[in-house]
Amino acid sequence: MMLVACLSTGLIQSNTLFAQIQNPESSTLVIIESGKLMGSNHDGVATFYDVPYAQNPFTADRRFQAPQAYETWNGLLDATKAGQPVPQPSRDKNTTLVGAPDDLTLNIWTPMSAIATNNKASNKKLPVIVWIPGGAFIREDAAELAYDGTSFAQNDVIVVTINYRVGVDGFMHLEGAPDNRGILDQIMALEWVQKNIEDFGGDPSQVTVAGQSAGAESVAILLGTEKAEGLFQKAIMQSPPMAFLTQKEAQKITQSYTKKLNIPATVEGLSTVPFPELVKNVIDMGYTIQDRGKWGMLSWGGTAFLPVVDGDIIIESPMKDLTKASPSIPVIVGSTDQESRLYMVPSGAVNNTTEETKSLLLSDLSLEGWPADVYSTEDNGKSIGDTFADIKSDFTFRMPALHIAQQLTKNDNNVWHYNFSWMSPAFDDQLGAAHFVDVPFVFNTTDNEQAKRLVGSQPPVELINTMHKQWLRFIKTSKADWSPYNLSERPTMQFDVKSKQINDPNSSVRKLWEDFEF
Repeated sequence: MMLVACLSTGLIQSNTLFAQIQNPESSTLVIIESGKLMGSNHDGVATFYDVPYAQNPFTADRRFQAPQAYETWNGLLDATKAGQPVPQPSRDKNTTLVGAPDDLTLNIWTPMSAIATNNKASNKKLPVIVWIPGGAFIREDAAELAYDGTSFAQNDVIVVTINYRVGVDGFMHLEGAPDNRGILDQIMALEWVQKNIEDFGGDPSQVTVAGQSAGAESVAILLGTEKAEGLFQKAIMQSPPMAFLTQKEAQKITQSYTKKLNIPATVEGLSTVPFPELVKNVIDMGYTIQDRGKWGMLSWGGTAFLPVVDGDIIIESPMKDLTKASPSIPVIVGSTDQESRLYMVPSGAVNNTTEETKSLLLSDLSLEGWPADVYSTEDNGKSIGDTFADIKSDFTFRMPALHIAQQLTKNDNNVWHYNFSWMSPAFDDQLGAAHFVDVPFVFNTTDNEQAKRLVGSQPPVELINTMHKQWLRFIKTSKADWSPYNLSERPTMQFDVKSKQINDPNSSVRKLWEDFEF
């Protein structure tokens, strides 16, 4: 049973914890089974940050184990300020570690009209989107500004963003510990939503699980495992990579990582390593696997910590397991046109790639047909670096997204496929339709400073409105405004300043990858 109250002077006096809040009149109290929590109100939206859903998994007795549900807290939980993500490598070269080893948490945005106030009940049961952040399975942050759920909530959709373990703690294979601990965290967060979202005005039977990049692959894994059955009813995948490790590959990475640290490859051994050293070596391991002779196709990926085929969460592979997805779940899946430019433009790699590197990648991929012609720099009028970025984009994100659309269509799911084609002017007009650029359009958060670095100061309003409204429509109705995907016409929505539906875009590229196994 939900109980919510706008804080008044009387409530402040009745509990001294309330006195710490500077603006009690703009706060909201919610009581759930775990206890009382206080969020903040702004522009008609109540926001609750840093709400624990699982007990601290970094303590000695819980380290590298399956998550344990958070039970209760004493007193009032202040949920008015964003918390830290899990320990992970910093993006700042001058800092090694960001995040903190603490409880696993989530954030919630809900319209004030959806929750009871001043003992007046609310009869609304709104649809929910649970967002899984990306970050190559070595980073994640549910409080990133791009994921602010205010605009969704103002349009009667509740947003939940979740933190989960990544890197060594989330995905390293260890004897005596379950694999894919980060995925287990996500499942527990979804269980929390089922149990508690009604207390925030949400409908647990209208949950869309969504994510971008590693978050999108996580969604695919959740679709393919019976462990998440019944926890969501719709799914959205933006730029899913679908990379994974076999048991043999995972064991090899663990041995290499622990050998460098001169520790045993055990839970006990890794538990002795301070977090700054632990995450520094996560990045170093990414460089280690770039040795193509020793690591083969893994050398083209850039991250060593990935979901593992464990026979429990992942049976065959994230892609093959989609054959077990429930056909009743509608799906949006797609990618940006130039995904890898996010990594290659800011780093300068797009200007330093050689023809030899491009040829090596094409050779390793062993694509059917004439890849050298399809990815010809001369025929396409592109530089070697631009062409290499196209190949990496197709290999890492674009073709996995297309193969998901095809697989789920064969599985009788209703699927809507899209391409994001808008060319960002960032980085001196070089960034283009890169990875992540679509996310601020979906959330209608293009005006924050983080987003401006990727989309510029004047992104097209029409595109913002179009994408945001399409995601709203799908979350509310289980349908999008363009034609569902089929294997004959292959309808695809091309999101741009003037968005339009097109059939079978880049068919020559699609045919190259037709028999490639992701």
